[in-house]
Amino acid sequence: MDNSNIGKINYSIYPDKNFRIETVIFIRKQANKWEIGVKDKGADYDVTQFDTEAEACQAFLERYYPEGLNGEK
Repeated sequence: MDNSNIGKINYSIYPDKNFRIETVIFIRKQANKWEIGVKDKGADYDVTQFDTEAEACQAFLERYYPEGLNGEK
């Protein structure tokens, strides 16, 4: 991985002192739809599909980062 110039933040080979978490939230394009959801230990959960990237981004913020929409930190 080092020889490929892939940053440590983008992967984890267990056991790894940089290993942080196995659960991530995602937004991705899948075929001709956009999806948001949760990936945990290789499985997808709470996946919702949208027709446009804008709809997916808005829903992602509303679901996972609503304080970002309100300007609060």
